[in-house]
Parts: sequence; C-alpha cells; structure tokens
Amino acid sequence: MQPSPSVQVEDRPNSNALPELPWKQIFLLEDNAARATRRPLSGVSRRNSRDIVVRLHKITAEGVQLIGEERYAPGTLSEVHPQGGRVALALQLLDSARAIPKGSIVVAGPRYGSNPAFLGGVLKRDLEVVVELQRGVSLPAADEDGAGKGAGSISERLSKVCWTKCQVTPPAARQPITYAVGDVTRFNLSGRRVRVFAAQIGGIRGIHKGTIIGLSSVEDAALRDLAAAVSWTRWIRVVVRRIERPAAQMRSPSSERSPEPRVRARSNITTARRQDENREWGGQNRSQAEPFGGLLAPEFPVLNVVELFAGAGGLGLGFLLARQQRAHYRLIFSGEVNPIYTETLRRSFAALSSRKGGQLPELVEPVDLRSRKTAEKVQSIVESCGGVHVLIGGPPCQGFSSANRNSWHSTNPHNDLVTVFVRYVEKLQPLVFLMENVQGILWTPAKGSGESRPTVVKTVARRMELAGYLVFPKLLDAVWYGVPQYRSRFFLLGIHRDLGYQASDFGDWGPFPLPTNGPNTGLPYVTVRDAISDLPKISNGQQPVEVEYDEPGCEKLRANPFLQAMRSHAAKGAVLDHVTSRHADYVIERYRQIPPGGNWRDIEAELTNYSDVERTHSNIYRRLTWDEPSITIGHYRKSMLVHPSQDRGLSLREASRLQSFPDWFRFAGSPANGSGGLMHKQQQLANAVCPLVARAIAGRILEI
Repeated sequence: MQPSPSVQVEDRPNSNALPELPWKQIFLLEDNAARATRRPLSGVSRRNSRDIVVRLHKITAEGVQLIGEERYAPGTLSEVHPQGGRVALALQLLDSARAIPKGSIVVAGPRYGSNPAFLGGVLKRDLEVVVELQRGVSLPAADEDGAGKGAGSISERLSKVCWTKCQVTPPAARQPITYAVGDVTRFNLSGRRVRVFAAQIGGIRGIHKGTIIGLSSVEDAALRDLAAAVSWTRWIRVVVRRIERPAAQMRSPSSERSPEPRVRARSNITTARRQDENREWGGQNRSQAEPFGGLLAPEFPVLNVVELFAGAGGLGLGFLLARQQRAHYRLIFSGEVNPIYTETLRRSFAALSSRKGGQLPELVEPVDLRSRKTAEKVQSIVESCGGVHVLIGGPPCQGFSSANRNSWHSTNPHNDLVTVFVRYVEKLQPLVFLMENVQGILWTPAKGSGESRPTVVKTVARRMELAGYLVFPKLLDAVWYGVPQYRSRFFLLGIHRDLGYQASDFGDWGPFPLPTNGPNTGLPYVTVRDAISDLPKISNGQQPVEVEYDEPGCEKLRANPFLQAMRSHAAKGAVLDHVTSRHADYVIERYRQIPPGGNWRDIEAELTNYSDVERTHSNIYRRLTWDEPSITIGHYRKSMLVHPSQDRGLSLREASRLQSFPDWFRFAGSPANGSGGLMHKQQQLANAVCPLVARAIAGRILEI
C-alpha cells in the first residue's frame, strides 16, 4: 500500500471539502470496479481484465488526500475472502490507516453499504459510519422502538416517509442542490443501533438514479449532514478530475518545443463565431492554398488508404469521395471491432461498389486492432496491394471528450487506443497519416506520474517525428467546409520526410484546406434550412423507413449545392430513414414551449425528472434555428434536439444530413443487417466524422 501526497480542492466558491459538516474527517472508501477505466473498450474489445483498485481517501476542510490503495485481479480473491475481495481489502485499508480519531466518520458507496460483512466489520471496529445502500435492498422489520413497522422493500417504505426539504452543497457542485430527506427506519445491527434514511434529488418521485438510500450509525446527526456526507461517494472522482484537469490545461507549451502552434480551442459557438469573424482567410494565408510540390499524384495516381477505428466509416467515405482527374484513393482495409458498425461499413461499400469498383475492401469483418493477428493481417494486405500511402483513423474519444465528463481522465483506457494508432503508423510507414479526435486530446496529459507530464498530443507528435514525419496539428470546424453544423475536431496530419518537404514549406495553416464557407471566404455557412427544409413533414415517432419525396428540380439544386450533394445517387422520389424516436406527450409539450435557438432554460420549471438540472449541458432541449448552422450533433435523441419548426425530435435522416452523410448512406441497426435498432444508428451518427470535412482534407492531400 503506497500513500499519496495530499491534493488540495481547487479554489472556487463552495470549494471547502467539509463546509458545514459536524465531522472532523471523512474516511472515504471507493473503487474503480464500475468506472470507465475498467469498462469494455468500444472499438477494440468487449472484455476487460484490468485490476480492481480499492482506495481510501481522507477528506478534511483543507482538501482531499489519498492515503492508501490496494489492487487485485478480478476473481483472484474469491477463495481467500469468500465474503468479497473488495470488502476484505477495504477493511484492511481501514486497519492500516493511522488511528481514526473520534469525531470522524467512514463513508462508502452501495457496493460496500449493502454488504453485511463490511457493515459488521466497521461497526465491530467501533467506527462511526454512513453508507449508501442499493436502491432495491429489502430492509428488516424495525424493532419495537423503531420508526417503522414490518419488513419490506425500499419503495414500500418510501411511500410512508415524512419528507423535509433542505439545501445540500455536494463537493464538486457550484451551488446548493435541493434535497428531500426523511427517516425510513431504525434497527439493531452487529450490536449497534443504526438508522436508515432517504434523500431525493430534484423533487422526482419514486425510485430513480437520484434516490439515495443511506444507513448510518450516527443516530442524532441531522439528515442534511448525512445526505451531504454520503454524496461524497458519487462526487469523489469528479473532485479529483477537476483538480487535475486545470493543471493539465494550464501547462504552458512555450516552455518547450511545441508541436501544436496556434491550436486554439473553440469551446462554444459564440467563441467560434468571434474567432471566424476576426480571422482573415485571404491575403497571404490564401496563398497557402496553392498546390504544393505535387509529389504524390504523379507518382501514385491511385493512393492506397488503410482506415483504423473506422466506426461508421465517415472518414473513409470522405477519402473515397475526394477525386481529382490525376489521382484518387483506394480503400484497401477498414478496421472496426463493433459488428453493428462493420455492418454499416458493408452497406456503405455495397452502395458504392457500382461506382467505385475495386477501390473498396473485399472483406469487412470485426477485428481487434490491438491484436498481433490483426496487425499481421493488415501488414499482409498492405504488402499485397503494393504498400500503404495514407493511413487514417479516429481512435475512440471517450477518454478526451467533454461531453462524457464522468470518463475524462488521463488513465481512461480509451486513451491507449491512440497509442495503437501510433504503432500502426510506425509499423506500416505510410507516406501520410491523419488522426482525428475531439478537442480534449489537446489538454489531456499522457499516462505517467508527475506534474510535468506532456499532453497526449505532444507525446504522439514526438513519436511521429522520431519515426520520420513532419507533424501538423489543427483544429478544424466542420462549418468551414460546407457542413451545416458547428463541430470542432482535432486533426493530426503527418507527412513523411521521404517526400522531401520541410516544415518551412508550410505556413501557419499547414497542409490543411483553407475554409470555403463563412466570414471572409466568399461563401456563407450552410444552414439548417439548406440542409433539411426539403424533407417531408412527419410526426413524433415516425416509423416507416421510406416516405414519398418531392424531388427538387435542377434550378433548386443549382442554388443549393449542399442539397445537390446529398441527393446525388439517392433513390428518386423517396427518402429513407426519415424516422424519429417516439417521445412521451409531456416531452412534446415541452418542445412546444421552446423558441428557435432556445434550450432547457426556457422550460426549466418543467424539468422535474432531472435530478440536477443545473448540471445539464447547454445543448439539452435545444431547438435548432432555420437560418444558422446546427449545433454539434452528438447523440441527438439523448440531448433532445428539436426540429426548427415542428414539435418533435430530429429524424435520423435530418441528423445524417446535418453531419453531411448523403441520402443513399444508411446506418445498420444490428450485426445481421436488421432494419431496427434506431438507438445504435443514432450512436454511430454521433461518433462519426463528417464526410465533407474528410473529403476536403483528402482533396488537399492529393495536392501534396
């Protein structure tokens, strides 16, 4: 067991760890058994054998300190500790800690609180405890002095609770949250008197994720204090991440040679608009759009492309759509582990086959890109095709994404997939590589220890430079390239030094395409109206996958190049996948109250089913605006994106258009070419690279 140095809670309003609690110290037990670092890795594997780590934190008014941890491989302690490996290690950590003083309390989550061996062990050590119980636990009958009568489930007991409202400020929250708290019952456990209490967040009735069922040995404590103490089990990792993240963001790139000059984050649409209005694309910068040496196309009129972590294939599709008279791309391998995603790839390649012929992979099947077998297979394909010229890919981004706050951390296993991509570049030595990811990769520190860890981007860039590449990082916004959506993504482009280029051959914009749309470009942004106003009107829960469509005439298509691109090669007189999720009537009523450009704040009083509405993203319940580009399209059903004028959620076809997927492109809903599975289709779309952005980059690479 190794002690760790103290970590101070960041300085902000309400930042004291224990602002008003009656305990001198909290000793908090938690583990990573259900956290992102141990979840199956989307894009590579369905299993994870990483160690389970049990940690003991000491929390005082000054900060949080990790005072010990123990780890074990899953399944290795079942014989030694029949009552549970984590419980045994948790009690061992408590015993090995320095004497826990009077006036302190032990806090733990439901996996410990619902384990009789853990509760009995803590109580026998004469320690005060407050734990969270699993919401489905069945409580024993109260004794004659108890507050309730008879055994029963939590849901039965909650109907009889006398609720009191109070304000609780969780450790990482910026303002108090309203709790409804109440006593449930009291009984004897391991010779000690304990009480069971309940806390509801956000005024939601019944059992839900915001329901806290707690058990405490402190009979006279205020319910508010008990609820605040047990809330640490839900917020401890958030607190630690918020401490670490600013430190990573604040590191100055000027102190050492930086591979990412002038890469500025575009944190929101307002910032993006301001940057674009103040930036000049013309003049000297515009000259950078002139053709480079043109070394690739004359030598390699057909450029072989290997695509890794393909997802639904948006990046590869963009390369296939990029074509010049003197050169084009051939996709020789597309690697993806998820069978539903690979089915989407098969559909896409089948639709393209009549036009692209031998430019597509002969076989697409799920593969684990980390395995030696897959690496050997890719090597064999590359050798049989005469080498790889361009290697592209977007390693899964959960570990870097601000949209997935609970998974953000430098140790998130998804971050390791970037290293997998790097190894393929080092092994295959393509002339050009292109890696796509979210903005968060810019400030996420690489794995390791110490305060001076470089970011993931710097680490990757250094390895690629050592492998013989000129490396160019860039944030590109999809709205710059004719996509009707603000969507900033990070791209790292490498050009092998064997091509003869020097860094001085490229200006600040590097080898990336200059924007074609927006301020100072000559073309306006493509708007939501340009993208979807032609689609038929449908109702909430639209199910038929094919609906009649009034095909636009030539004049309308000439006036709307985006629509022309979307309808190219699509079936005439019909539109496919113009389907929507069915929302409850109360959700549709909320939609009616949101004006164009509005969001959840316009209906804040109605959101009683949110445990903490203030923690929601600003794009929740966002109604799009006709004459502007869309906000970033994530999982549009979960974020409840609303049609600009119809009181319903977006359809799959509308969201696909806003991502610039053409109308002939169809997402699979199951591994076996099933027609259902709308949820799977929505998730694929949310993760995808916009094909028009990929096409713009691919076209620029053809000029290298």
